[in-house]
Amino acid sequence: MSDLLPPLRRLAAVHDLSGLGKCSLTVALPVVSATGVECACIPTAVLSTHTGEFTGWTLRDLHEDMVPVARHWATTGAVFDGIYSGYLATPEQTEALREIIRLLRRPGAHVIVDPVMADNGSYYSNLDDRMCRAFRALLSDADVITPNVTEAALLADLEYRHEGHDEAYLRRLCEKLAALGAKTVVITGVRPEKGKIGNLAYDAGTDHLRVCVHDAHPGLFYGTGDIFTSSLAALLVRGAGLDDALRVAGDFTDACICRSLRHDTPRRFGVDFEGALPDYIRAVEALFPLT
Repeated sequence: MSDLLPPLRRLAAVHDLSGLGKCSLTVALPVVSATGVECACIPTAVLSTHTGEFTGWTLRDLHEDMVPVARHWATTGAVFDGIYSGYLATPEQTEALREIIRLLRRPGAHVIVDPVMADNGSYYSNLDDRMCRAFRALLSDADVITPNVTEAALLADLEYRHEGHDEAYLRRLCEKLAALGAKTVVITGVRPEKGKIGNLAYDAGTDHLRVCVHDAHPGLFYGTGDIFTSSLAALLVRGAGLDDALRVAGDFTDACICRSLRHDTPRRFGVDFEGALPDYIRAVEALFPLT
């Protein structure tokens, strides 16, 4: 009987690098790695900080480097079990992402697109309707999309609701996105009842919808969308089912928020995910006890 373990699965993370304020690649790299998946990175831009509650931040667009990186990877023989995209600096970068998917996708690989562009009813700094149109065109290229409620409403061209997300509203969002080509819709930050917040997963093929919720905490927590989706993407690539991935990623994100509240961490610097990683790793090991 061989003592050799199977090779690590590999996920390509196409994200910005914000140097300060834990989000995007500074979150994706450790969270994906903690899941037992290799994280290969294609930066879309380098920012001094994220763009929420910071002023005077710097941004360098790396559009011209994105596809050459993927072309080089394609010559190395490296096999990618998933491609996970997040923040894109411009609408034009969606075309670069589409080419990266073409170069690196193999049969059975997961493509997870997080259409990062808006929250709390409005677009992020430097982004507008052009980004929404560009992301909408990407829906059919993805196996899983992970918008928050604002992004889902924009993509579906439906009204945005801050709260009161009953099943009828959530199903309308999911069905509209599925009609545009999304195979699996995961929406973050849903508020189906007072005092609760969570995430839903909708499988367009089976019409199955599941919502996992936790107690809501007041205010914004920067980087939590990236923490959740990095975990979800890595778990799917590792081989978890959608329901298990939704639950474990949601529990981990909530644990990060609770740690930040206990430490009274200034919100703009991101949440304290580092201390939550050991329990997260144990939750992952419970899903894959023999690997």
